[in-house]
Amino acid sequence: KEAKMRTDENVSRAINLPSGYGKDRIVAMVRDPWWVFVYWEITPRLEQAVKDEISKHAKVFEKSILRIYDITNVKNFNGGNAGNYFDITLENLAKNWYLDLSAPDRCWCIEIGAMTKDGSFYPMARSNIVKTPRFGMSDILDEKWMLAEDEYWWLFGVSGGFGVGKSSFEMKEMLKKQLQEWISSGGIVSFASHILKQKR
Repeated sequence: KEAKMRTDENVSRAINLPSGYGKDRIVAMVRDPWWVFVYWEITPRLEQAVKDEISKHAKVFEKSILRIYDITNVKNFNGGNAGNYFDITLENLAKNWYLDLSAPDRCWCIEIGAMTKDGSFYPMARSNIVKTPRFGMSDILDEKWMLAEDEYWWLFGVSGGFGVGKSSFEMKEMLKKQLQEWISSGGIVSFASHILKQKR
């Protein structure tokens, strides 16, 4: 009872995390082949410095944006040599964003900055470079680790890959038979011993 009370106290205790760390930065992290997550912190001092710079050039601040650069096959990216880019307008004091890039197997870099009414962009911070993974199986084949066809389909079956292709019924029957053998033997047969049995 006492242990339960202590656990409840720990759960209900307020966790006071700082709202920021006083460091101007933006960080990008890949979620999957299509999405990248970014989070950032821009200090009021830097934000004011950029607005002062905009005023110095007789321009008018319009909005804060994320500029997403596609830098696939770009060497030494400098902010002006990207293959392509697009912008996202930031609203409601957001401090993180999920970016739908819809482009697997590409390299990306993100800047956060200020856009003026005449379309000029004043960057405040630049992220690390990330690469979205390819979608699907690799086209690189290594003969040393290739499986024989019957071994491949057996492994595919035990991993749950049913309902795909014309031989799903045969695969289910094969796995069912194998499971019955394992149960009747009173133990679990390793993959290696199964393959040896198949080759005899």
